[in-house]
Amino acid sequence: MRVLAFILSIVVSTALLMAGVVLLVVETKETDSVWIFIASLAMVVFVYGPLTLGSFRAYWDVTGSKESRRYYRRIVLVVLALEVLAAIVTVIFAILTVAGPLIPVAFIGGGVILTVTAIFLGPAIYRYDRAHPRAVSAWVAIEKAAITKRIMATTITFLGVLVLGLIGTAIVNGVATNVLSVPQMLLFALSFAFISSGAVCVFSTLGWSRRLVDVTDRDPSRLRRVVRVVLRNKPADLDGRDLVAAARYAAVISVTLSFQLAYIVLLYAGLFLQQINVLRTGIADTFSIAIIVFLVVILAVLLPIQIVRIRRARRYSRDHSVDLNEPVGASAN
Repeated sequence: MRVLAFILSIVVSTALLMAGVVLLVVETKETDSVWIFIASLAMVVFVYGPLTLGSFRAYWDVTGSKESRRYYRRIVLVVLALEVLAAIVTVIFAILTVAGPLIPVAFIGGGVILTVTAIFLGPAIYRYDRAHPRAVSAWVAIEKAAITKRIMATTITFLGVLVLGLIGTAIVNGVATNVLSVPQMLLFALSFAFISSGAVCVFSTLGWSRRLVDVTDRDPSRLRRVVRVVLRNKPADLDGRDLVAAARYAAVISVTLSFQLAYIVLLYAGLFLQQINVLRTGIADTFSIAIIVFLVVILAVLLPIQIVRIRRARRYSRDHSVDLNEPVGASAN
């Protein structure tokens, strides 16, 4: 159920973002491309804010303790605050660009619908999973063979999509009498290969990601303590149960974060090449340039953070390997 919900959420969110960008471009003058970029950021909040709420509520038991309830309320308040800010930006955008009421109505109304849906759908998925528990096997660390297998799948996907992309663009180019140059064909094929292989990185780690929920017993308060110690390298009071969870969490997250990092790099590389291709066609505008700058800035911020977290997780897993095979609830000693 959660896997199906995850796949559907990715498909729906991607479709909504694409539709929103098309609406912005159609309803806004070309000279307002900077504002289109700003409105796109607001649109991201309206889509991924509810997605965050629904996903968190579907995976975690937010009613198990007072600390868990308080943590979830904090997440809800942060998401709602961001959506209010996005709504204000969208209204200002519509006024300054004379874009009309369609965009603010569609964006803000869509955000409200998605938020309400997430608030009700998340608990429904959680209750379904509780009513249909899957068999939980004994703890086993992620094996190197499994990691190698997924790396191979990503590599094969990249090469396969690249070849198919080149063949496809060559056929289209032949039918349409050389509308694309060889560099443009290569950029198109490479961009799709990067994005497709990035998607494989995400989907290939779904099983591993579920372990992160299992090792923390769906308790967001325990997750918060574990993350504070493993990824943020900050002190926290961990009991015996927390120590086992932290060691297992570190062993899993060090791998999943590495694949997430690969996904981000591959996805952004594909988007970057697409914008470069747009600039090469002669329709260069500030919107494409703004997207390229945005991608570079985000990568410059995310890469160091992800690398530091991966190193911390690996170090914690290595230093606390003795706790990996301890029975849950073992004493701190």
